[in-house]
Amino acid sequence: MPPPRLIDPAVFYDVVKIRKAVDEAAQDSVRASTGISNAAMTGRMDYFGAGGGPASQLSKERIFKIRQKAVKLLAKAYTLDEVAASVATMQATSTVEDVGLHVLKREPGNVDAKYVHFFHEKIPSRAMEQYTPLDPLNEVISSLPLEQQAPPLRTRALVQIFKSQWEGAATDLTMALRIVEEIKRTHKPDQQQLELASKMREEAEAWNRGFRDWRSVPQVKEEDQPKSLEQQLYFNRGGVYLTMGCKSVHAALDGLGEYLAKEAEGAEITAAEIKAHAVRLEARKRVKTNAKRAMKDYAAFLAHFDYTPGLPYEITNEIMRRVYDLANGNKTQTPTPMVAKNRLIELDSEDKEINGDSDHRNTNGHCHSLSAIVKHEKPKPDPFELGEDGWPRFPSPKIHPASALFAEKPPSDLPPFPSDKVNDNMHEAFGSREAVTYHPLLTDALHSLLLAHALLQTSPTELLRHAHNAARLARIADGYPIFQAARSPARADWIEVLRRANNWLGLEVPWQKLCAPAPLPDAAGGWAKESSSSSALAKRAARREEETPEQKRERIKQESILEALSDDRVVDEESFQRAVRARERRAMDDEVGLSGPLKDKQDALPEPAAAPTVNGGEKPQQQLPKRWAQEENGREYPISTDRAEAISRWIREAPLSMGGGKKKRPARKKKPTAGTGANGMANGAHAATERVGSMAVGDDEDVPD
Repeated sequence: MPPPRLIDPAVFYDVVKIRKAVDEAAQDSVRASTGISNAAMTGRMDYFGAGGGPASQLSKERIFKIRQKAVKLLAKAYTLDEVAASVATMQATSTVEDVGLHVLKREPGNVDAKYVHFFHEKIPSRAMEQYTPLDPLNEVISSLPLEQQAPPLRTRALVQIFKSQWEGAATDLTMALRIVEEIKRTHKPDQQQLELASKMREEAEAWNRGFRDWRSVPQVKEEDQPKSLEQQLYFNRGGVYLTMGCKSVHAALDGLGEYLAKEAEGAEITAAEIKAHAVRLEARKRVKTNAKRAMKDYAAFLAHFDYTPGLPYEITNEIMRRVYDLANGNKTQTPTPMVAKNRLIELDSEDKEINGDSDHRNTNGHCHSLSAIVKHEKPKPDPFELGEDGWPRFPSPKIHPASALFAEKPPSDLPPFPSDKVNDNMHEAFGSREAVTYHPLLTDALHSLLLAHALLQTSPTELLRHAHNAARLARIADGYPIFQAARSPARADWIEVLRRANNWLGLEVPWQKLCAPAPLPDAAGGWAKESSSSSALAKRAARREEETPEQKRERIKQESILEALSDDRVVDEESFQRAVRARERRAMDDEVGLSGPLKDKQDALPEPAAAPTVNGGEKPQQQLPKRWAQEENGREYPISTDRAEAISRWIREAPLSMGGGKKKRPARKKKPTAGTGANGMANGAHAATERVGSMAVGDDEDVPD
């Protein structure tokens, strides 16, 4: 498809390749475990596995070759994406688990078998850190050539993330990114940005001109197929840098208030306190540096995806007007009248030539002006280009990289957001709304970018603009029917940060409402007007209105117990009790409105008095059905995480400047002006104004890249 693509092609290609490789490896491992040839298995075995007669047995050498092939297929799948490959392997047969071990028994130096067995090796539950050494991955990386080391480097980085070895993970991911970039420069040196843009434009025009479907599109070669490895590396390294920045927050803030109070009072500061403050300054520098690195990586990740603001309202309105005219018998938009209109423009130009060249003939009556014969108004410019058949071409929407929304100067054609103005129903039904390329990690990357800006102490005004654009993309991201809703810990952490920091951005709408999915066809009176989900939610809300305080506490307790049981962090009785108590406190805070600005103001009013009725002439508000990719992810981690606590504390306590920054360059000497003495020094009122004018408010330090 031409851009904007609805789903990231690289992820789609990788998922299909992983699925095919795992399925084929599962078949080969079954053949090797049974020792029966493929022809005998398909021809002599029935549905229940009972053979119809004696089958030909495979030799040991043939079984080993089949297992070698299965290992190579599995290694290819894990190279593409170890997470998706692990999910696909768990859904395959159990014979796949031991295929790597069988190959290693006979061939200990097989690199693919080592890589596959690293994932399939059985370890005690909840003991990955103790029973997952890095030695097998080190051997795999050292045995491969440089251009093939990026995937195992990514795997080793993920293992180090589980082990909380953040510096080593960042180093491995950086090395893998360098390898990927070097491969791109080596294998595609002739493709420049201008050539790629022109090729993309030609493909889009060919698609629109020929209305091609997937059957007519030629298959892409293996080396030209998109790969998602670079996206994975940027996303994972951004998460590592963000975590490293959060780890230094407490070291930068502990004891800062007491030190600043002493400094403000002019009290004596000991050498130990000065040394401790230097440590705090160094920790603050690490917070800012890692936050900036994380922000750059997430921006590079978002640059891989397309965003379109859709067609302008004027264009869609003109399209619907022309469709209405054609449907009602008005043939003004057929190809013939368009040619006639162009002919009128030519006649008008001829008229101007006649008037300019032979005015005296007009006066004598020898030649009459066309304007005197036909009173002609200059036609309005047609917003559509005409095709070869005379019909107007459907205009293509403008395409921007998703990262452009978070630049210093965002695109000028962005629709207003958030906006309470409801567009025309026909405009919504026409499908010309915003769109973004879907990726399973898109929602998490958007919220992680906001967390990095919070650590970087971006001004609330600018961060509010970034938050609105993040919500804009999150509400239109939809991977149905290929991808299920992805879990987003960063989204839950961002909601918790907004809650704990008392909504320092000044959001007027709750974040859950900002990220609510874009309206489905029920906004235009379509099929989803009466949905089962909205009716169930309405009934549940009606039951909550009638419950007593005791029933409310019992309901909150039961819901807290159910949520705590589904939490992976609950491992014993003590953690279960803590989880239940934390959820009960959170639910009670939400019920009484202690969440502050995150709680919708209308929800705090008495529902019977505030909610309009149908008899009163107003329609009751119904919750729109959810999009596939926008399930309620905030309930996944209802207990505050360490990252959310660190960022919220940084927002509340960290000053914009702590002193101890780099020395500024001395200001250049100015020539004496009026009001100065002989020595060039200002005096009186001029001295005061010049000193105030020379003062500047700067950051405490220059954040390195």
